[in-house]
Amino acid sequence: MEPIVIIHGWSDEAKSFRALAEFIEENLGLAPTLINLAQWRSMHDDVTYADLANAMQLAWTTLGLPQSPRSVNIVVHSTGALVVRDWMTSFHTADTVPIKRFLMLAPANFGSPLAHKGHMLIGRALKGWKEPGFQTGEKILDGLELGSSYTWQLADRDLFGEQTWYGPQRILATVLAGNHGYRGFQGALVNEPGSDGTVFISTANLNAAKLTLQLDDKHQMQGAPTLVVSKGAIGLGIVDEDHGSIIQPGANRPKTRELILQALKVTDADYQVANSGAFPWQATLDSQSEPADGEFQNTVIHLNDNLGQDITEYFTEFYRQSSTDDEFEYELYKKAIESVHPYSGNTAYRAFYINIGELEYLKTRSRPPTRQIYISMLADPVFLPPKQPVGYYRLKSNETGGLCIPANDLHEYFQPHRTLLVGLTLTRLIHESVFRLNPL
Repeated sequence: MEPIVIIHGWSDEAKSFRALAEFIEENLGLAPTLINLAQWRSMHDDVTYADLANAMQLAWTTLGLPQSPRSVNIVVHSTGALVVRDWMTSFHTADTVPIKRFLMLAPANFGSPLAHKGHMLIGRALKGWKEPGFQTGEKILDGLELGSSYTWQLADRDLFGEQTWYGPQRILATVLAGNHGYRGFQGALVNEPGSDGTVFISTANLNAAKLTLQLDDKHQMQGAPTLVVSKGAIGLGIVDEDHGSIIQPGANRPKTRELILQALKVTDADYQVANSGAFPWQATLDSQSEPADGEFQNTVIHLNDNLGQDITEYFTEFYRQSSTDDEFEYELYKKAIESVHPYSGNTAYRAFYINIGELEYLKTRSRPPTRQIYISMLADPVFLPPKQPVGYYRLKSNETGGLCIPANDLHEYFQPHRTLLVGLTLTRLIHESVFRLNPL
């Protein structure tokens, strides 16, 4: 079996990861190499993910780890998944990357709902008060925020780019995500439905989809929307753990420990995708997975215009017909949209946490029957010439526009336990008074 490298992020995880390394050695006969991100000062406010990726490359060569393709198995927790993905796409290609098996335990692949809640809350709830001048790392937290441009751009590199990084003859990746939050005081502060107390199942899952669409000067579709799923086969298992217990062999479930060992022994044959889209390792994970407390999709919208400018002030409208439908919209905003988070680094990016069960209920039980759902944007500034000579069209009360999703197709756009990236472009209107050629 290939050498195993374990990468972890915080100094207070070291004991848990040493125990995990001992568990792996006892069961697989290999002593893993441990790389501690905390030794790279990942808690310092000026450290970026690019810094960590470069530090990982230095650590890799300093430790003399194998460089040949598919020669190492990696185990990571939480933020470590982002660092490894950044490193591998910065220093390797899909053909040269030395990773064979990639086990991600509770990874923050598309962020964490805790990242924007403040240093004091995170420190009190998760890390304690062990160090004076406690720092959580400003730039690391920025990338971990829900809807961050960093996680979007990273997904463009390894999930939606030209290369296929995951699957048979590539990286054999497995994500194990916890299905419940913390107990006691910690849980009261930070738990949210569909999470392990720190990351959502939907933001841990590396299987994702991307929707791209453009609207004209009246908010009508310009061509058909493009909906693609991420490249490659990636396994997802849901285990009966929280964000901390998943890495503790003395505290986590026997089933979790067995899945950890299985993930480090999978073969290319386990990732061979059938015509149905299924593959054997995912079927095994499905048979062993635990139920979650709700099914949610992390839906991230990035809004810009046809001039390439980000639109940072906007409201996303969900409705099913042009006439007023207050009851349906009330239920949708109250129950189906669990939360909305504008990314603080650039509010053109916004993460919507969608309750799939409630959305399905509204579709099937609402009266009159729901035949379609529209998603459109009210963006600022609204075009009102000549007083407001530049801006974006606002739909009138008797108009529909934006993306129209037939009710029977909702499952393609909204699926449990995944992230959907939505790149939406509006047409910017410019009145002739902005620039006029006058005769000499």
